[in-house]
Parts: sequence; structure tokens; C-alpha cells
Amino acid sequence: MIRRDFLGRASALATGLVLGQGLLPAAARAQSSDTPPPFGAEARGVVGETADGKVIAMDSLLQIYDPLVTPADVVIAGSYCGAANLPHAIRQGVRGMIAHDAGIGLDGAGIGALPLGDERGVPVAAVENLSAEVTNGRSMAGQGVISHANALAAALGITPGMNATQAGLLMLKAPMRAPSEVALPLDHSFRVMIEVGSGKGYASSAATNFPEGDEHAQDVLAWGAHMGTIAARILQTRRFKGCIGNDCGKARNDSGIGSLPLLNDLGIMAASVASMSARIGDGYSSWNDGRISAANDLALAAGVALEMPASDAARLMLLA
Repeated sequence: MIRRDFLGRASALATGLVLGQGLLPAAARAQSSDTPPPFGAEARGVVGETADGKVIAMDSLLQIYDPLVTPADVVIAGSYCGAANLPHAIRQGVRGMIAHDAGIGLDGAGIGALPLGDERGVPVAAVENLSAEVTNGRSMAGQGVISHANALAAALGITPGMNATQAGLLMLKAPMRAPSEVALPLDHSFRVMIEVGSGKGYASSAATNFPEGDEHAQDVLAWGAHMGTIAARILQTRRFKGCIGNDCGKARNDSGIGSLPLLNDLGIMAASVASMSARIGDGYSSWNDGRISAANDLALAAGVALEMPASDAARLMLLA
């Protein structure tokens, strides 16, 4: 495999911002009856196949390394279509990638993989924010509607308004590529942004930058990743006092903030920042730029309010 450096850049587009519960919409607490469940433990499934290869749906791009996925295939993933996620497709050598547009977000961070895909020879398309659930491969494949396609995907006939699985089948006509090792454009660092009493306010791209088993019972984390249900599973093993992440444009059934009630049940204050206020994937943008779009009951009780700067919300959580 060839080692390559990966340069992170994004295009700029915009959509509106949405609000949270009271703030948390009931839709965030239960999946709509018309939406298929995520793959969960099954990890992934074939949703289309031709003589050229398979279209494989998965809840997360982290599941692309499954032996079922080969360079002949196309993946549809419930992850956001940001620049940081494209290297998974390059490393596995798949023909193409379809992911969630996360409401596009500040500086187009939710679809940053599209122009990078053109540079790297990968057809990439994004699914419209409200058409499919985040971290739900079945919803992405069955309900997802294409919102954006890069030039390579468009050349294969992929257009906005098309179903994601239909787009995936067209991507199977793309040339095969050899898997290529790339440096993931992820900042694995974390930084203390504020100290209040015995607690610290951290910013980082993801909670997974902290080792499992870390004890942060007095600390609050602002991260760049979304607040879908996977966030609750991650924080179960890292136990922060509070957390703030991107709302991913809320997405279908408010799945972009699906972890908020789950974290409430775990005794963790949680809130989201609007995707148009902070770059998804960038924890420092969440802290410095983010504006609160939703919060769970524990966070509300601490004084967190809609449209509050994330840094102020973190301070209130530390004081609670």
C-alpha cells in the first residue's frame, strides 16, 4: 500500500438551524414507526448487487473494514460525509461512498468529503439531512435522498433527489481502485479550555480521544462529533459530568441528538450545538463558535439554554 498524506479542506454551503427540547423534541426519544432499525450488532448488510459488485449499507464507516467489503463494492454509511471520513473509503479501496450530509453545517463541513473525493478519484455523494437517520444504515439505504454529489459521482448519473441505494448501484460502474493507506486528517489531541473548581472543560474532536475507563466525573467535554445514539455508548466508558456535541442538523427523527435522553438516564448532562454554528468534527469550533440547539433535562436544570454559547453552557455544567 502507498502511504499518502491527506489534506483536509471543505466546501461551503448552508442550511438553517433547528431548536431543542424543553426543549428536547419527543421524536428524539423514540424512532418513528416508518423508519427501519439500525443494523446494530449485525454491523452491515448488502442492499444491492450487480455483476460489478455489492452496495453495502452500514451504521458507521468504522464498519467498512469488515471482510465483506471489497474494492469492488460501494458503501452507504450512517456517518457524516465530512473530510475526516473519506480516508476510510480510500484505505479500503471501495468504488464509492455515500454518507449523511449532517445538515451541511458551518463551512460545509458536513460534506467536506465531496471535493476531496474528486481529488482522490472517489465518487462521493451525500444524503439529505432530514431524509435519513444518522448512524442508521438501513434508513440511509432505504429512505436516504441524495442532496449533493461530487463531479465523479455526477458523471455516473447520480443526481440530487435520487434514492441512496439507486445511487450506490450507479457507483458500481466506477473503476476499481487499489486500497491505499492514508493519514487520517484527525486531531487526536484534547485541550483544557477552562477550569472551574475541581472540574475541567475540555475540547476535542471526539470523545474516543480519551482512553476507555478514564474517569472525568467532574469534567465537561465539548467535542466535534454528533450527538447521535452512539455518543451514549461511547460516554458509558468515559463518564464525563457533561458533554456538548454537534446536532448534525438534527436529521430524521432528531437522530442527530438521539443520545441526549439516553445520557440523561446515565446521569450525564448533555447538549448539542447547531450544525450551522460550529464545524462538525471540530471540537474547538464546538467550544468557541457553537450555539446550543438542544439540551437534556439535567443540562436544562443546570441553566443551559437555547442559543447560549457552548463555552457558557460548559461553565454552567461545571458549576452544577
